[in-house]
Amino acid sequence: MTKGKRTIHSKIRAVDLDAFEQRFSRRYRIKKIVNAIISFIIVFCGVSAVLYSIFVFHNNLFNRMRFMTFDGTLFTTLISLLSGIVFLREARDGTEVTNRNVYFLRLSAATTEFVIFIVVMVGLTPLVPDLPDVTSYTGIMMHLVIPTLMVTSFVINDAPIGRLKPMEPFYGTTYITLYALIMLVLFGLRILPSSLAPYSFLDFDRTGWGFKLLCLTGIYIVGYNVALALASLNRLMSWLWFYDFSKLFRGASPRKKGDK
Repeated sequence: MTKGKRTIHSKIRAVDLDAFEQRFSRRYRIKKIVNAIISFIIVFCGVSAVLYSIFVFHNNLFNRMRFMTFDGTLFTTLISLLSGIVFLREARDGTEVTNRNVYFLRLSAATTEFVIFIVVMVGLTPLVPDLPDVTSYTGIMMHLVIPTLMVTSFVINDAPIGRLKPMEPFYGTTYITLYALIMLVLFGLRILPSSLAPYSFLDFDRTGWGFKLLCLTGIYIVGYNVALALASLNRLMSWLWFYDFSKLFRGASPRKKGDK
């Protein structure tokens, strides 16, 4: 290759690299802005659902906080508020500031919401006596809308940290672990009467420790696998923001006669 041809090809590569960097930077900022918007929508849905429950349904806040769905919504709302602020800063600066701890908090929120969604779907079957509320505004927001937004936001928008080690999905069960421990202490030690148990399997007047631990272990196993699946999907799907979809619509250029 002559020096002239080498210079021309070098210029072409430089131009392509500049265009790639500009496209990457633009899509990165759009990705962060979209994730911030989704996070603030989750905040709105969470706050409005809680206020609707208290002031329209006249539910006692303390009584509602016995339920995993209610507490999970508060947890996800707080995480989404903090995440939205961070995403806006990342969009402004064009740099990633989130770390593994933030990733695992987001994973925990997404896992919590997906488990809530699973529990709701199972609760709609005749096998479960505790029928979830999926008809009121609060029920729709907490059981359907927020889980869908949180899981979608995490899977598609969060920056992956690579393949998780075998013990790391347990970070995704942080909220589930805290909720289970608090409920077992409150009802197992009779700090609260069994009549206030949010779910039938937590009623110590009807079932013993063995059944409760069995149910919570099942939920915990589901939570671990959900966290692992969501992190794996995030690792596979996050690249979609940077894929050039125009390639799918470009027809193959016709070959000239004599081309091999």
